[in-house]
Amino acid sequence: MAYIKMQDVLDELASHNKAVFSINDIAMIVGKTRHYISKLLTNSKKVGKIENGKYYLKGCAMPDIYEIASQIVFPSYISMFAAFQFYSITEQSVIKYSVITIKRHKAIEVNGSAIEFITLGRGMFFGYKKVGNVYIATVEKAIIDSLYLGSPPLSYVEEAFSEALHKNIVNPSRLVDMTLRIKSRPVARRVYALLESNGIDASGLAKAIK
Repeated sequence: MAYIKMQDVLDELASHNKAVFSINDIAMIVGKTRHYISKLLTNSKKVGKIENGKYYLKGCAMPDIYEIASQIVFPSYISMFAAFQFYSITEQSVIKYSVITIKRHKAIEVNGSAIEFITLGRGMFFGYKKVGNVYIATVEKAIIDSLYLGSPPLSYVEEAFSEALHKNIVNPSRLVDMTLRIKSRPVARRVYALLESNGIDASGLAKAIK
């Protein structure tokens, strides 16, 4: 096909389940050059720009901020307070969406939502899953990341943990295992206190807090 309409591109993206994409993604799908695709995207009102080379589909089927934030950098996943909101275990409103990655990336804003990127070592990069098109921390890892990085405030983490217990969506044993894995005494002490205050056996962390 010598000439490709924007609708052809949108249809191809839909068939590949891609609502967040790069110029390279489209170039590979439709077999056109980056320059051709860039010009096509620039003239389209159906596409929103995240940053140079990264775009998302607008309209009724546009992706939510979680899908956008978790697909800007690869690999990465959303964690901390934004994850608490994702799992509906906090009543507070998200101010910014925290993305954990092993690469450096400057903070950006998309559709009025602030997205920050926090770089951690590979030893901390685990404990996430894919839900639909969103890469998100498990409840346990979101708690550990929050305690490790000191954000949000401890009272918010306590609230989230309590609500997660109530909803039966957190596994205390897995939380202990993840805590031991990162080998951080300060985090171990906070998790120990978190478990103890909720009447949960925390003896598995006894050695780690000494």
